[in-house]
Amino acid sequence: MSDYGIHWFRRDLRLTGNAALERNLARHPGRVLGVFTFDRKFLARPDFSHGRFLFFLRTLENLRDEMRALGGDLLFLDEGPDAAFPSLLDTLRKSSLGLPKMVSFNRDYEPFARARDLRLSELFENRYGLLIHSERDHLLVEPEELSKDDEGGFYQVYSPFKRKWLGIFANGETNSRLREVGKWLKNGPPEFALRWDNPAFVKTGKPIFKQTGVLETYIEETSKRVPASLVARGPKIGHAAAKEALKNFRDDWLAGYGEQRDIPSLSGTSKISVYLKNGTLTVPQVICLLKLTADSPHIKYFQELIWREFYYHILYHCPRVENEAFLKKYANLPWGNNPEWFKKWCEGRTGYPIVDAGMRQLNETGWMHNRVRMVVASFLTKDLLIDWKWGEKYFMEKLLDGDLAPNNGGWQWAASTGCDPQPYFRIFNPTSQGEKFDPEGKYVKQWVPELAGVPVKTIHDPKNPIVDHSVQRNLALALYKAARAPQ
Repeated sequence: MSDYGIHWFRRDLRLTGNAALERNLARHPGRVLGVFTFDRKFLARPDFSHGRFLFFLRTLENLRDEMRALGGDLLFLDEGPDAAFPSLLDTLRKSSLGLPKMVSFNRDYEPFARARDLRLSELFENRYGLLIHSERDHLLVEPEELSKDDEGGFYQVYSPFKRKWLGIFANGETNSRLREVGKWLKNGPPEFALRWDNPAFVKTGKPIFKQTGVLETYIEETSKRVPASLVARGPKIGHAAAKEALKNFRDDWLAGYGEQRDIPSLSGTSKISVYLKNGTLTVPQVICLLKLTADSPHIKYFQELIWREFYYHILYHCPRVENEAFLKKYANLPWGNNPEWFKKWCEGRTGYPIVDAGMRQLNETGWMHNRVRMVVASFLTKDLLIDWKWGEKYFMEKLLDGDLAPNNGGWQWAASTGCDPQPYFRIFNPTSQGEKFDPEGKYVKQWVPELAGVPVKTIHDPKNPIVDHSVQRNLALALYKAARAPQ
């Protein structure tokens, strides 16, 4: 048999513009097989989300169907990579096909992913003698490329990070990468010519590998746990759907993004975060498709992409933020953590209309407008005096676009415990936030229908609130000031 390769899919669930897959195909034209390994420990994570899991599984199913339509195949292995790959490679070695020559994958930057990739790379190289090829993918500028000084220090403030990032973006190497991404987007998905049911995989008259339907079983079982309303409102799936969503945003909203992005009653944001999470779309692809430049008139939107990369760089250089405050002086804030208040916040029953609207939107759709995310996060931490980690976990349980780095970064920003945070004394007033960004009450009336008949003049006034904002504001200030005082 001719040489072939394996591509290990993780959070890069697309064919077009998949950097590591493209390199593997360049070395083995048409002869690259896809593999996805599923670690059941994922189901036991405390912030596990059935809605996000279902969207991921359906995206994976879409990818497999697309590969099969193009002459290839994706094998779903129902165990973690540490067990799945030795079993797979040992079986391949005994088959007439033999071992692949290469395993490719795109890099990930979360702490557990980095440790996993180090283990598996050693396995591929030392036990099986395979060539490994990894590429950047969902970030344009990787953490090791952007340092604050010659000693490798990292930026903890966004503005200087952005300047350095844009400087790297403007250089020739980055432009070359973007041209390559643009070429892949123009050419469309690659062709394949090797499937897991190829005769080479047959031994003693039976296939060595057989798709058992376990992916479909996962989808069926998970679907039962996801509210029908969430399924009905869910985004379309796959790379083509992601590009369509971005195109619609470009045509209808990009020009006015700077003025309209904070108005939750409008569809003024791109809503592509769910695709960035699964890698059906990447930051480099967004830059190419929107033709963004360092002096772009759409710099406000461009900056949101840079914020995302900033939080990934923070997580990479300071992995402890996954479990604790970035600013150590706030590591042990004496939060109130009233469970009844938290329950009412989760259910959208705080009595503050803009907060309740946001939480109900989250619970019903798996998504929340970014301005409202900031408002509800500020309310939880500085009005209810509840630990930001409670809110971060709840968001991850509900958000279809739940992504560790930006979610953690956003929550720590709102709680004033993170890098380049909102100052602790800046506490959003939920009433004035509603009046400013939802002046006609359209957003509130959509998600809190019992307020539909309330006059616009009073729509954002608290309705039987669980706390008094002015009182809680003073308590929050005292809480943070005490933590800042010399010990």
